[in-house]
Amino acid sequence: MDPVVQMALMLAALLLLGALGEFIFSRTGVPDMIWLVVAGIVAGPVFKWVKPETLTPALPFFGAIALIVILLGGGLKFRIADVAAAAPRALTLGLLTFLLSVFATCIFALALIKLGIIKPNPLEIFIMIGAIIGGTSALVIIPTMAGGKVSERVARLLEVESCVTDALCVVVTLVMIDIILKGTVNAAYPVLALAQAAGFGLAIGAVGGLIYLPLMPLIKGKGHAYTVLIAWFLIIYGAVTLAGGNGALGVLACALLVGNAADLLPRLYKKIEASDFRNDDTAMAIHSQLTFFIKSFFFFLIGLLFPTEPKLIIIGAALALVLAAVRIPTTRLSLWGGDFSPRQQKLVMVSLPRGLAAGVLSTMPLYRGVPGMENLAPVVFSMIVFSILIFAAGFAIFSRYDPVG
Repeated sequence: MDPVVQMALMLAALLLLGALGEFIFSRTGVPDMIWLVVAGIVAGPVFKWVKPETLTPALPFFGAIALIVILLGGGLKFRIADVAAAAPRALTLGLLTFLLSVFATCIFALALIKLGIIKPNPLEIFIMIGAIIGGTSALVIIPTMAGGKVSERVARLLEVESCVTDALCVVVTLVMIDIILKGTVNAAYPVLALAQAAGFGLAIGAVGGLIYLPLMPLIKGKGHAYTVLIAWFLIIYGAVTLAGGNGALGVLACALLVGNAADLLPRLYKKIEASDFRNDDTAMAIHSQLTFFIKSFFFFLIGLLFPTEPKLIIIGAALALVLAAVRIPTTRLSLWGGDFSPRQQKLVMVSLPRGLAAGVLSTMPLYRGVPGMENLAPVVFSMIVFSILIFAAGFAIFSRYDPVG
C-alpha cells in the first residue's frame, strides 16, 4: 500500500478509536487510553505497520508540545484557591512518591543483580533510573481527571502532584547524569538546581501571564485568538527553559493567572469587565480538539514504543508493580488526617501512571554517553504501559461513586 494512503488510513482509525474510547469512558468509566495503547502495540510491535525507531528522534519535540497543550488546558480551568488548597498535600504526596520510587528502584535493581538478571552498575546509575520514573504523568492524569467523575479536591491533588514531580524528575535526572559523567559535583548543586528550575519557572510564567492579560480583551472573539494564545505559551515554555527553569511549571503558572483573570482583576479594579477576561469560547473549542488529537497520538505512541523482547517486558512489568506498591504508603502518609473516603484514597493509590516525560528522559543517558544504557528506554516504555494499565483499571473501579466532596 502507498505509504501516504497507509498513514492517512491509520490517522483516521486513530481518531475514530479515540472518539469511541471517550464515548466508552463516559459510559463505563474505563479510560480511553487503554484502547489507544493497545492499538499502538498492535500497529508497532505486533504487526510492524509503523517502525518505532522512525519516531524516537521526535520524542522530545512531541513531548514538549503535548505537555504545553495539556497543562495549558488544565491550568486555564483550575481555580487558584483550589490549587492552593491542594498544594500542601500534593507536594507531600509528590515528594514522598518520588523519594520512595527512587529508593524502591535501587532495591529492585540490586535484587535483579543478585538473581543474575542484569549486570552490576554503580549505585548512581540506579538512582538516575529511579529519578527518571519517579513522578506521575500530567499528560495522563489531567485529561483523565477532566473526563472522569472525580471530586474536585482529589482531581486537583493528583493534577498538582503530577506537575510538581515533572520538575523533580527532569532536574534530578540531569543532575545524576552530570554526577555519573563528571564523577563529583558540589553537594549543594542538586538543591540549587531544583530551586532554580522551580523559581525561574514560576517567576517567568507569572510575568508572562501579566504581560498577556492586556491582550485578552483585544483578541477576544477574533479569528486568531487561539493562535495567539498557543503561540504565547510556546514562548513561555521556551523562555523558561532557556533561563534554566522548568517549562512545565512556567506554563502552569501562566495558565493559572490567565484562567483566573476574570475573577481576580475586577476585585482589584472595579471598572474592569470580567467578561473581557474570560476565555474565548471558540478558542477553547479549538483547544479541546487539539488536546484530543495530541492525547490520542500520545497513547498510541506509547504503545508503538512497547518493547518486543520478553525479558525487557517482564522487567518493565515488575517495575510497574514495584511503583504500585510504593504508592500505598505514600498515599496513606500524605492523606493522613484528611477527610478522604476509602474509595478516594484507593483512587489516589492507583494514580501512578508514568508517561512520555519518563520515556523522553530514558533516552537521555544513552544520548549523553552514559555506558550500558542500551536497554533502558525499552524497559521504561514497558513500565509506562503497565503503569497506565494499572491506573486505567483502578480508575475504572474507584472513580465510580466517588463522593463529590
